[in-house]
Amino acid sequence: MEKKLLKIEGIRFLDVVLSGSFFLSGCCALVYQVGWQRILYGIVGVDIDSITIIVSVFMFGIGVGGMLGGRVADIAPHRRIKHYAIAEFSIAIYGLVSVELLQYLGEWLALTRSDALWSGVASFLFLIVPTVLMGMTLPLLTMAFNEWNQSVGVSVGRLYFFNTLGAAIGAGVVPFLLFPRWVLNDVIFFAAMGNVFVGLTAIVAYRRQMSLKNKYSLDL
Repeated sequence: MEKKLLKIEGIRFLDVVLSGSFFLSGCCALVYQVGWQRILYGIVGVDIDSITIIVSVFMFGIGVGGMLGGRVADIAPHRRIKHYAIAEFSIAIYGLVSVELLQYLGEWLALTRSDALWSGVASFLFLIVPTVLMGMTLPLLTMAFNEWNQSVGVSVGRLYFFNTLGAAIGAGVVPFLLFPRWVLNDVIFFAAMGNVFVGLTAIVAYRRQMSLKNKYSLDL
């Protein structure tokens, strides 16, 4: 009975912490997207071609990341939350250097007088790394949730809800709250710190999960 209560409390803790972290992760992702798009539009121009390229690369990277994240989740089933944390920390690191990378990218395109094709290639190379990392987070966390919920539908539905809700709020926060008050560098830094916080909460959840497994032999 005591073990059962501990298991319920442990599951509740993991559910709340990880759902909240994924909400914030979605919020940060949209902050990045809006911020990076604004910078890229200044580099490659604002037309239907540039908009299509940027949105397409974003979705492509997330799709590839989802596939890779699923593979990683299967290869290392006992470290899914840890790998989720690593992905979030990696996104934060990329976010911190992203503005400087975009400055170099803009200077290179200006010096080479690159055409639309090379502008598209440059946008792809810049966006593919962080978007793949973002895409990896959902399958990693879904498979981790499924360890104790025993329902892929419940796990995917809950996480997708919180992540999408965070993304929607992030999309609204950027133009109405952040851009009017902060410069773009500060907005990106804000998102990076959000990813750091998400990574730290994931580490806390991972340690709690391991502690429950080791101390009480719980199947989490």
